[in-house]
Amino acid sequence: MNLWNTDNELLVKRPRFFIKINDFCNRLFLNRYFFLFLFCLAALFSIKEEEVLGALVFVFIICLALIFCEDILATTLPFLLLCVFVTDCYNSFDTFIKYAWVAVPAVLAIFFHFWMYRRKIQIGSSFWGLVAVSIALICGGIGMISKEDYFRGGTLYYTVFLGIGMVVAYLLIKSQICVKRPYNVPEKFLTLLYIMGVFASLLVLVFLFEHLPYLKNHEAIPYWQASNNISTMLMIAMPAPFFFAHKRSSHLLVAVLMLICIIATGSRSGCLLGFGEFLLCLIIAAIWDKKHRFTYTCVFIAMLGLAWFGGSSILKFSTNLELENLISSTEARFQLLERAKNLFRENPIFGHGLGYSGNTDIYNPVEGAMEWYHMMIPQVVASMGIVGILAYLFQFFLQAKATLVPMKSCDTEQRGLILTLVSCYLGLLLMSQLNPGLFCPLPYTLIGTLIFAIFDGNDGPRLFSKKKKEVADEQAKE
Repeated sequence: MNLWNTDNELLVKRPRFFIKINDFCNRLFLNRYFFLFLFCLAALFSIKEEEVLGALVFVFIICLALIFCEDILATTLPFLLLCVFVTDCYNSFDTFIKYAWVAVPAVLAIFFHFWMYRRKIQIGSSFWGLVAVSIALICGGIGMISKEDYFRGGTLYYTVFLGIGMVVAYLLIKSQICVKRPYNVPEKFLTLLYIMGVFASLLVLVFLFEHLPYLKNHEAIPYWQASNNISTMLMIAMPAPFFFAHKRSSHLLVAVLMLICIIATGSRSGCLLGFGEFLLCLIIAAIWDKKHRFTYTCVFIAMLGLAWFGGSSILKFSTNLELENLISSTEARFQLLERAKNLFRENPIFGHGLGYSGNTDIYNPVEGAMEWYHMMIPQVVASMGIVGILAYLFQFFLQAKATLVPMKSCDTEQRGLILTLVSCYLGLLLMSQLNPGLFCPLPYTLIGTLIFAIFDGNDGPRLFSKKKKEVADEQAKE
């Protein structure tokens, strides 16, 4: 019995035996017990500090999913877990470049999947925002940046994959994500983000356990290079428990745990923005989940009280800084902010491009990285000028439209799903104001693209309407 029942929608006719393999692998890779296996495997590699070996194993698992699973969502959890545990591999370009050969089977698996399981291209309203951003990225620096800087390997990577790469990713993923499934697609995706958030929380707790002596002696969180990246992944995942709280209130405790772990990373931006996102999630949950509105209101008041009476102590413990000196005017971000203004004045139309290398006197990136401004708005203004500003405003407008349109034809729970998915994106967007965030193609920009590909367009409401009764009816017919 093939519950996926997608053979007629594929443009390539598969052999009968391969259809059976696809059905079995879809069930396997999207099974809760397989999720648990992946979680434990990722935890083992992280605790043993075997991230490189873990990366190789998880790339192999993703390749298997791409080849044998018709459902693209089967690749999502191994990808998310991989992105979390490699955050601790800072400045590891020389380590991972030795395994560049792994890209060959990975790329071949991607080509195989989107050829064998290809479907008609679908376009939602947020697509044209990606096109606009792609044009702005390509045009960035015209008339100012040198050819050497523009065609550097690192520059081309970010220019291509942030722009054209995301356009292609959207088209390929959306053509497969908007297919009738025996489950609710957005809810399943939120479940995967939930698991990712729990895994990231586990890594934070392991880090704290390993540094217990430091915590006791200094009464502060030790410096952790991965703090900002772990915080970003947690902020993407934190809204997920709020959606499931309408079924069981205990999920709120997991959201609280994620917030605690964001603070416990020692990330300044995570500490402040994570708390703000938590309050925002409470407000959004209270809007659509009327049944538990009183609970959300009480938690909201309690969190405000905690911030008022204990916020300075929590901030001191997390960042080892007082509120008044949390941000220093001598740090690189302030200097880069002033530099961004000057660069914009020099070339207000196209900016200086992503590959501009004139800021190394302020910030010198690690091998393979871009010269980040560590702030999204200055990055857009300085790198892409007015063209970039208009492109990103156009993208945000279309994303807002993609959020509002499907909500007109959805019931209360489905609206909650949309609002929760958008909250996940907002968490990423918030962190991008003080970190590279959405200027990192993998994983952040790809996750953001996937979120909107799930529900924008005319197919969006249909994805939310898959109920258990409908699945039972289809099973009965077969």
